[in-house]
Order: sequence, then C-alpha cells, then structure tokens
Amino acid sequence: MKKVSSGGNKNPKPPKTKPLGATLLGINENDAAGLIGGIVEKGFSETMLPSAPQPSVLPFPVARHRSHGPHWAPKVKNFNVNNYGDGDDVDGVGEREDFDGMDLAANVANPVPRKEKKGLDFGKWQEKMKINGNSGLSEKKKETERASHGGHVKEQYMTVNNKVSAISEEIKEQSRGSLHSVNAISKGTTKVEMEHTQHNGSCKEIHTVSEIERKPISHMDSSFAARKLVGEENGSIESQIDSENCARLSQMSADEIAEAQAEIMAKLNPELINALKKRAQAKVKRQKFSDSEQSEKNLSTVTADSDRTCSHDSVKNVAGEAQMEEGNKASVNTSKENCSLWDAWSKRVESVRGLKFSLDGSVINSDFAHVSDSESASSQSGSGYSEDNVSQRDFLRTEGDPGASGYTIKEAIALTRSVVPGQRTLALHLLASVLDRAIVSICRNQVEPEGSVDWEAIWAFTLGPEPELVFSLRMCLDDNHNSVVHACAKAIQCVLSCDMNEYIFDISEKTPTYLGDVCTAPVFRSKPDINAGFLRGGFWKYNTKPSNIIVSDESDKPEGEGERTIKDDIVVAGQDTASGLVRMEILPRICHLLETDPAVSLEECLISILIALARHSPECAAAIINCERLVQTIANRFTLKQQTEINPCKIKSVILLKVLARVDKKSCLKFIKNGIFQKVTWHLYRYPLSLDQWLKSGKEACKLTSALLVEQLRLWKVCLQYGYCISEFSDIFTTLCVWLSVPTMDKLINNNVMNEYCAITKESYLLLDVLAGKLPNFYSKGTPQDSNTCSWSHFGTTIDLALEWMNVKGIHNLQDFELNSLLWVISSVFNMLSSVLKAVILENTSSLQWLPDFVPKIGLQIIKNGYLRFSGFSENGSLVEYLCNLRLKSEQELAISSTCCLQGLVQVIASVDKLINLANLEPSKYQSLSSEDKILANGILKSSVVEVRDMLTSFMRLITNEWQCMQPIEIFSRGGLAPGVGVGWGAPGGGYWSLKTLLAQQDTILLNHLLQISEIPSAIDALEAEEVGCTLQMINCVLAACIIVGPGNNSVIDRLLSFIFQVPVLKYLDMGIRQFLNIRKGSKDFRWNYEKDEIFSFSNVLATHFKNRWLNIKKKQNPVSQNNSKRGRNSLETIHEGTEESTSLIHEWAHQRLHLPAHWFLSAISTVHLKETDMEEPLDFLEVSKGGLFFLLGIEAIPTFLTSECSSPVQWVPIVWKLHALSVVLLSGMGVLEDEKSRDVYETLQNVYGEILDEKKLSTVKSLQFESDIHQNYSTFIEALVDQFAAESYGDEVFGRQIAIYLHGSVEASVRLDAWNALSNARVLELLPPLTKCFTKAEGYLEPIEDDEKILEAYVKSWVSGALEKAANRGSMTLSLVLHHLSSFIFGNVAGEKLSLRNKLTKSLLRDYSRKQQHKGMMVKLICYKKHDTTMKQPVTEVEKRLQLLKEICEGNSSLVTAVEDLESFIRRDLN
Repeated sequence: MKKVSSGGNKNPKPPKTKPLGATLLGINENDAAGLIGGIVEKGFSETMLPSAPQPSVLPFPVARHRSHGPHWAPKVKNFNVNNYGDGDDVDGVGEREDFDGMDLAANVANPVPRKEKKGLDFGKWQEKMKINGNSGLSEKKKETERASHGGHVKEQYMTVNNKVSAISEEIKEQSRGSLHSVNAISKGTTKVEMEHTQHNGSCKEIHTVSEIERKPISHMDSSFAARKLVGEENGSIESQIDSENCARLSQMSADEIAEAQAEIMAKLNPELINALKKRAQAKVKRQKFSDSEQSEKNLSTVTADSDRTCSHDSVKNVAGEAQMEEGNKASVNTSKENCSLWDAWSKRVESVRGLKFSLDGSVINSDFAHVSDSESASSQSGSGYSEDNVSQRDFLRTEGDPGASGYTIKEAIALTRSVVPGQRTLALHLLASVLDRAIVSICRNQVEPEGSVDWEAIWAFTLGPEPELVFSLRMCLDDNHNSVVHACAKAIQCVLSCDMNEYIFDISEKTPTYLGDVCTAPVFRSKPDINAGFLRGGFWKYNTKPSNIIVSDESDKPEGEGERTIKDDIVVAGQDTASGLVRMEILPRICHLLETDPAVSLEECLISILIALARHSPECAAAIINCERLVQTIANRFTLKQQTEINPCKIKSVILLKVLARVDKKSCLKFIKNGIFQKVTWHLYRYPLSLDQWLKSGKEACKLTSALLVEQLRLWKVCLQYGYCISEFSDIFTTLCVWLSVPTMDKLINNNVMNEYCAITKESYLLLDVLAGKLPNFYSKGTPQDSNTCSWSHFGTTIDLALEWMNVKGIHNLQDFELNSLLWVISSVFNMLSSVLKAVILENTSSLQWLPDFVPKIGLQIIKNGYLRFSGFSENGSLVEYLCNLRLKSEQELAISSTCCLQGLVQVIASVDKLINLANLEPSKYQSLSSEDKILANGILKSSVVEVRDMLTSFMRLITNEWQCMQPIEIFSRGGLAPGVGVGWGAPGGGYWSLKTLLAQQDTILLNHLLQISEIPSAIDALEAEEVGCTLQMINCVLAACIIVGPGNNSVIDRLLSFIFQVPVLKYLDMGIRQFLNIRKGSKDFRWNYEKDEIFSFSNVLATHFKNRWLNIKKKQNPVSQNNSKRGRNSLETIHEGTEESTSLIHEWAHQRLHLPAHWFLSAISTVHLKETDMEEPLDFLEVSKGGLFFLLGIEAIPTFLTSECSSPVQWVPIVWKLHALSVVLLSGMGVLEDEKSRDVYETLQNVYGEILDEKKLSTVKSLQFESDIHQNYSTFIEALVDQFAAESYGDEVFGRQIAIYLHGSVEASVRLDAWNALSNARVLELLPPLTKCFTKAEGYLEPIEDDEKILEAYVKSWVSGALEKAANRGSMTLSLVLHHLSSFIFGNVAGEKLSLRNKLTKSLLRDYSRKQQHKGMMVKLICYKKHDTTMKQPVTEVEKRLQLLKEICEGNSSLVTAVEDLESFIRRDLN
C-alpha cells in the first residue's frame, strides 16, 4: 500500500512501509505488545518536530480495516509523494490503482511549504503558569467562569487534560526537536505539579498552578489541537482569510464594528440572518465539543504490560460475598425525598462519564472523578469523531508515565479505532480490565476502601447505549492484526461475563437437583394490569425481541419494513449485548477465525464466547446451530489435533455441544446422527486406565483429563435425559466402573488430585441417577421393550459400589477442599440410590410380599455409619449434625455440597422407611434382632424424630433470613442494572446468578423434602398453643421459600403451595387467628367458627388459584409465520415437568412469572378477573375472595408467634399494597361484605392495618403513596371504586371506611384530590362514616393542616355546589374534614402567596352564604370551629377576631359585609 510522507523527499529513506507520515517502526503485528511506552505516533518524524497526522478520507468507523486506503495526500509538484524512491522495497505498493489520475498530477505539482510548528512552543504556557502559579482557587474559578461565558466564537484554546495528574518523577533530558510529554490542567482541578523540560534541555522547573487562563489565539498561532489537520489547501486558504479578517477587526474601534454590523444587518434578509445565527451557534457547539473531547484525551502512550489479561482465578474468590452498605455509592444523593429510585440510578451512571481508568482497570484520581452535571451535559452534545478531528483520536504521549492520567470509557473505546495496532490492542486490554474488575467487585458486593468507586454504575455505563461498546468490539474483531483480534476476544469475554457465568453453572450442575440451564438473557417484567389489581409480578419479557436477534433475508422481510442499518444494530446492542453481537453477525466471523487455525488462547476465547451466546436464549443457540459450518468446524478441530492431547479448547468444545443439545431435543439427535457426539466422547470408549496409571500421568494431566471426562459425562447425561443412547450405555459402563469404586484416599491426597478424582466419580453417579430414572418398576414382569427404558442389569454392581461410599469414617479429619469434593460424591450417591428406590415402590399398593436385598442394606448402612442420632444407640454426634454445622459456618460451596448431601439422605431414608412399612415388618416379631435391625423395622425417621425436628428448625431459621436475596433483581425495569448476560445483569452480589442465591434455593429444596416427611396432626387441641406457634412458624418459612425459588423450579413451588393449603394447615391458621385476636387490645373475637366444609373449600380454591396465577406459562397467541418458521422451530418455551414429552432442557426467564414478588399472597383478593388463557378452569370468584381474606388475616397473625431471630415476608410488604388489595376486592361487588364471616375478617384486617398506619403516622412518614407505588394512573381506579361505592354500597360503613382511607393525611395530595373530586361528583360525600368510626385515628385525617391549593379549592367547590349539605345532617367525616382544614387555613397564620388564596376562598364562601341561607349552619360551624376532640366552645374573643377578619377580607363589598354582619348577629344570639 502507498503511504504519505509528511516530510517529502527530505526525510531519510525508510526501510519499510510508513504509517501516514511517520517513520516506520521495525515492528510486526505480533510484536505490538512491545510498543508499550515507546509508541511513536503517526505524523511525527524521528529527526524533526512532528507534523499533523493525516486522517483517512472515510471517517471512522469504516467497514474495512483502518489501515486500508484511500488516504489524503498533499498536491505536490515535480515529485510523487507516494513514491519512496527507486529501489525501495515497500510493502503494499501497487495495491491501489490510480483511477483518479492523481499520480500523474502529482508529478507536476509543487510542494507545499512546511509551516512552522508554533503550536508546539510551550514557552507562552510556561510564562502563564509563572504568572498565575500563586493565584487562589476561588479567584481562578471565577476567571474560568468569566472566560467560559464571555469567550469569542473565534477563540481557540490550548489542549489540556480533564483530570488532575501529578508528575512525581523527572523526565529525562531529550534532544532538540523531540516531542515532550505534557500533563496539562483543565478547569475544575485544584493543584498540579508540572515538570516542564526546557527546549534546550539545560534546566527543569516545577510549577504549581491552580488554573490556566484560556487565551484567544489566531489560527496561525494556534496549538496543535486547535488546528485543522486535514492536509488540504482549503485549510490554509481559510486560515489566511480568517487571519486577514482578524487583523482588520483588530484595527477597528468598537463603534466602527457596531456600525459595520448594523449596515450588514440592514442589507440582509431577516430570515437569512436568523439562519446564519443558528448555523453559527451550531458551529460553536461543535467546536466546544471538539475541544472538550480533545482535552479529555490523555496525551500519553501506555507503559504498562500489554499482555495484561483478566484474571480467571478471581472468579472463585467471589464466593465470599459481603453485605453491601446501601447508599455508599459514588457521591450521589439517592434520597427518595429528592428524586425517584430511577433518577438516583441515572445520576450514578452519568457520573461514570468522567471517570478515568488505568490499564489494570482501577480508577485514577477517584476524588476528582465525578464531573459536574454541566460538564456531563456538554460532553454529550457531540455525536463522536468526524473527519475533521479524527486525527486527534490517535494522539498519545510517547514518554514519561503515559498511563498516569488514565482514560475514560469513551476515550478507550475511541482508541480502539486508532490506526496504530498497538494502541487498539492496549485500549481493548484496558476495557477488558475495567469490565473484569467491575464484575468481580459487583459479585463480591464490595466497594473501594475509600467508598468512592461505584462499580455497578461503571458496569452499566460501559454496557449502556452511549459508549456503543458492542459496535466497537464487533469492528475490532474484523481486524487483520492477531494481537488486536485476541484482545478483542478477551474484551468480549468480559462483556459476556463468560468466566463468572461458567463458574456459577459449574457449581449448579454439581447439585443433583439440577434440572437444566436457565437462560442468561436480560429480561424485564410486563406492565401491571388492572385486571390483576395492578399487582407486580407479571410475565417476564426479553429486553430484545427474539425477532430482532436474527435479521431476516431481504426476500423474507415484511412489507413496509425499512432497510437494515447500523443504527438498528446499535440500538439492539444497547438493549442486550449478546443479541447485538449476534445481530452484527459475529458468528460467521468466529467461524472464519476458527477455520484459519488460530492460536490456542484465541480459540479458547472464541469458544467461550460461543458458550455464553448459547446460554443466552433459544434464539441465539439456534443461530449457532444454523450458522453454516460452525458446529462442524468445532467438532473437526476436536479430532484434527492429536487425539491423546487434552487442552482447554477441547473441554470447552464439549461444553458448547452440551449447552446446544440442552436447548433442543432435535439438535441433540442431530449431533448423534452426524457423528459429532461420538467424536467428542471417544475418551469414554477407550480401554480404562487404572488409578496408578492415571496418577503417573502427572497432576496437570489429571486435571485436564478430569475436566474433559466430566463434561463428556454431562453430555452423555443430556442424551439420556432425552431418552437417546440408553442401549449404548453398556459400551462405557466398563470405563465408569473404574471411577465408581472407592480409591485409596491417601494416594489421592498425597498426589493432590482428590478433587479431580471425586469430580469424575460424582459425575458418574449423577449419570447413573438419570439412568435410574429410566428403570422400569422392579416388580414388573418381563423385559421392557421400550427403547427409552433401562435395564436393571447394570445396577447390581453399581449399588454395591455406592454402599462403599456411604462409609464416612474419618470424614472429620479432612481439609475443607477435600471434604467438599467428598461430599459432592456422597450427595450424588444418595440421589442415585433414591432414584433406584423409587423404581421399587409400587404406587397403588398397600403391601409388598418381599423386598430386594439392597433395600435393607441401604437402611442398615445409614444406621451403622452414624448418619442420625438414635436414642440409646449412639452417644456421639451424628453426621447430620456435622453437616448442619458445615452449612452454617462454612464457605458457600462447601455449604451447598453439605446441603445437597442432606437432601439425598432425607430422600433415601424416606424411601427406605416407606418400603419397610409396605413389607409389614412388625418389630414385636423380631425381638431377637440386633438394635440396628430394630431401628430399621420401626422406621429410621421415627427413631430419630428429635434430630429431624432440630434439622427442620435450623433450616427454617436460615430461610426466613435468606428470602431477600432475590429482591435486587427487580430494582430496575430491564435486566437488573445493565443489559449484560447472567452475572452481567449487574445486580448487587450477582443477583440470581450468585452462590448466595444458589445456596438459598438448595435450602428451599431441602425444606421441601423435610416438609414432605413431616406430619401435621389433623386434630387440634385448643390448649396446645405451642404446637400452633410451631406450625405457624413453619408456614412463615414456606412463605419465604416461595419467594426464593426461581425459574425452572415450578415443581418446588407447586409442592410448597400444596403444603400451605392443605386442610390441617388451614385449621392451624384459623386457630392462630383466634389467638391473635385474644392478644390484641380492643379486638373482639368472632362469634362464629369456620366449618370443616368451608376449610376444605378454601383449600381447593386457594391452591388452584395460586398455582394458576403464578405457575402458568404464557402461551403464544399467534402461530409462527411461514417466513419465520426456521427461526420459530428453535424459539422454544419452557416446558412443565408434567408434560408428556420434553423438547428442551433449558428454562427461560421469559414467558413465566417466577420468582414470585413479595406480595404474591395478595393475588387472591387483588384479581378483578383473569383471562381465560391464564386460568385452567373457572373458579368461583367470590369463594376465592373469601378464602383470600381468611388466608391474609391468618398470615398477618403469624408475626405474633415468631421469635426475634425470624422475620416475616408479610411484614415487609408495604401497607399501601395491603390497603389497595382490600379496595380491589370490592370492585367486583358487595359479595364479601354481605357474607357475615368475610365481613368480620375484612373489618379486622382494616383495624390491623389502621394500627400500623397510626404507628407510622407518629413518625411523620408518608407511607401511602398509591400513585407512586401502585400505578401512575391510580385516579382511574379510584373513580371506578367510588362508582361502585355509590352504586351498590347504600352507605355501608365498612365500605365507607375503606373509601375514607384515600382522604388520610398519609396519602399523597394528588390521590386525595382525585378521591375527593370523585366523591363530590358522585354526590356521596355524606355516605362516608364519621371520623370516630374510621379504622385510623382522627389525627391522621386532620393533621397536618391542608395547604394544597387544589384540595382547598375542591373543598370550597363542594361546599358551594351543595355536595356537603347532607354530610352535615349525617355527621359524615367529609364535613369534619372540610371544617377543620378550611377553618385552620382561613383563620390561621397565612402569609405571602397564600393570602390571595385565603381571600378568594373566603369570598366564595360568603358569596355562597348570601345566596343560600340553608348553609347558615355550616358557616356558623366554620367560624366557631374548634378541634373535634374539644367539648368546650370557642371563646367569644376568638370568635370576634374571626368575624373581624372576615370583614377585612370583604374589602368593603357591601353584600359580603352584610352577610358577615348577619352571621355575627346569629352567633351572638347563640352565644347569649
């Protein structure tokens, strides 16, 4: 390629191709990392002052690589600037043909004379610093403000840095003509120590300055940053014209300039003048943006290690998550009183715009990192780089400490488009380091020691729409330099949180209860629906529509849809990073890179990216499968290399195929038929190695072998789950037997490979667990013919080997990591045995004639090895007690493994007891048996009921304090904090994808198993208050557990709901309600009891309602079109476990409602009606409402029986939601109030909530924010509720009390106004009860004094219209409200703007009285009003003062004065 030399033929002869006017560096693309600290910028010569770099004709970004032409070149004479001389062996010469004839013209062109580089003379700057060095900070700030507001349009400013940077080391003396490193100062900084090297190199001075006054300079004398570095003649002509104009203006006086301006204005068209002014303003804005962008640039090359990569070891350290301190964020006021939650979050994210980062990802000068709002706004005014300032993007310091000032996120992203490959590489390394540090800090839930770095906001800003990170990364992946491509792949890995996600998924797959992958795509909840009572917890939706991920062909595009643009891709990437990458066609690029035999490290990065994309959603997984040659290329590369060699690329290739196979059953079958499955699992078919042979291969080889075999077994497990390859299992069974047996533990510990061996063993038993699920019933006759059914032949040996692992003697002596590995194996063994025992149990039988030998063997092994503590049998502590202690005190992975071990143990014990019970083994007939046999015959659970109860109590206490871990997921509308994937949602602590949440979910699963073996007595003795309290604590724990469970665990929620709504549990709730009413002061007990039939009815309708409401999957309404059928086949929904055939083993967040919102239990009384698609069968709405009220009162009584250690999720639900739910139930009619029992329950709930509201009222907390918390259009709901009240209530007191709550002082003003207007317009103000009959204290309605202008005017309007006439007769609280607030406002201390309002309202009342004498009584009450709880009348002197005030307000109006006098005479007669 031809290059342009800025120095013409005077420069020395370069040996190689030069980059745009610079002498060539002897570096190839693979040595770009060595450029750190020594990058010579384009446009700078080795022997003279550097000239301006000449940008490409096309502005960046361009589709092709930026080093490709064409380039701008100066028009010269007599020589060809593109010719380096005869004999030059220049790479790339001849690549571009002279289509425009410029080479011919260049031969006769004259050279452009070089201009003096006056912009690089910092002498004036030095003098300025000497003058201003001792100035004060406040004075300089004022000068800066004056300079910023009073500057001329033509003024240019010296380029400066945005942030403070201190030079602590001296710069070595440089030869004359070299470019010196400059650390400049900008506005807003405090103090800079700058070392300036004199041009002659003889001396150095350190200047301390606070501000540099911006000096206007002409274009001829401007600095490097102010010049238009385009290399064209037009630029010099414009500068000459501008210089002449400036010189002419400098000779004119101010009067002459004003006269000339007036003359020009008179001659021009006014419209043209306005147009020119607008264009000038736009030009000034663009210039300011250009200067601010240039000032933000760090004038440095990077001297850190360019091969710095994101640490993968930090992933495992994330396990120890600490509690995050709320509000300890980046100096942003997040007070709810000042701004909403979203506004506060926006300010946090915007503050990241000015942060600068070093190459290791840390924040530099964090104390000064947060720019002001004005600076942030000005930085957004531009749209990016253009051809006018594209050269400034690549200007870096070449000496000193280039990383000292750091780079902002936008600067680093802009640097990825540099023409220097080394700069692009380093910018990508910086971005990867920032993202890696951010996601690790988020998952650790930590902040910097100084508490100044908000990593959540940094992550969100970087992935947000403004920096356009995804677009830049996609361009860099097309680079033709290997170092840039590798660095880009690393950055994409960090964007997709590949390592963090894989760590979480790996731990999840170790759990025996793992049902399938959960999609990592960011999602958000659908909007609340009025039919569901505005309750949160709607169906989840993807941030990006699946149809936007894969762009259809032009032929398949619907009519009316515009052409695809890059802007569309950027918009999608701003919503969802992974979707944006797939839309930008990253998959064909990855396929191409894999086909070119990349380096091992690059190949590993690319496959990791594919894994993250496959986990994203079914659409992305389908795109990978459908990408031409991609999957086949990965499979071929697995076999092309040495088959005996194992490397991370092979391991990740198997992981990718496993993930893709889980997405769709058809894909799994396709891999089997194409031979891909056999290619990547051939290691399982070879002759098995002995333990000694495996250990001789070395520790590293053992690690790689273990990791590969684990993933191959997991891929096998996917096939078995679909029912494939069951007949071929015998081919690998011999290999598995080597790993199923118990080895010599000392050998493993001495060779430090216990974790690797146990990982293979654990996965082998998990594979057998899946296979055991395919077993036919043990008592079935004949051999099964179904190919999906396994044979019992393999399990004889397997059970014997499994029993050996149950011997846990010496387990207490192991270290934590060794113990963790062993517990994973034991948990998988227990779950395999549990699946085998389930295949023995006959569902519809009451007895068994005989039992297989392995059933009592399993039971005796549990008893002999001390898993449980039996009375009179074992004095030492049991293994269950030891595992419970591990759960409480260990690090998270060890706690998870111990919990899983307890899960399997409980299931095995329950199955053994059930089978022994079916065998009718009576203990009385076996007196001669040993103590172990007696325990087995009597029942293991019965013999250890105390320890089982202790274990249940321990985990109940844990769960009641864990449920809040799921709440940060829904803090913001879309996907947590950022549009990342999985852990990259950015929720504190990792959100759903964290070990903390995984541990809580495992605790919930164990609780589920314990509840199934616990018996709730059906008969309740009223005197057994302790038993009632224990059962209510159990119910409280189940309520918390329901909130913890996430997508894919529908069966767990189903069983938990079945437990809550069984008849015995509801009877305990009834008993708890009565005890609760006896404890509360002022509460009367119900005069009735719920009958057995009513409890049974509540059990059925409530269980059905809650399961249908929260566990249903959203069904697609429209069939997939013919054009999109290819995409539609792979866009799968999560399938219920109860369906006949599963077509997918993944679980989507979208199209379902889990996890449950905290107020999920209110849905029974908050649902107006449900669509037919949401309900499996119609339910009696009235029965559901009655049962919902009973259930709500029951769980409201639970906190009374809890200890201080436990918290109730019912108490955490805001009171505003509960009061709103009580209002919603009345929208469908008076049915619940017409029933005596439901009416009493409803009234009791009002009283309970009234007491809570009175307590909050004492703390002056505005707790009833209906419009803010429930729905922004809450006025519509109030209008419907008031219409219902007016139409059907006939003044019902309970209904009226509920309506009156919207006039409470704790309710926001807008809602109070809407409620009053609705009541006034419906003429039902008189139907509200008196203040003494409301369920809150009267002070809540009367205090504080109303000062809202609209509400006061509404009171007067209702008074004047006559809407309050009947209220006066019936003693309604509405008249008391009006009298109190109007009297307090009119006769109180009013000043300022409120005086005119007071006079207007008073005149309206007097004018109304003069016309309507029937309002005399109301006016007298208003004048004589005293606080409602005072029985004494208002003193005469106070009344006289009020009458005198009324006369003054009349302002001499005769009719009004007459009305006041009439009132005065009436009041005097009354007082006398």
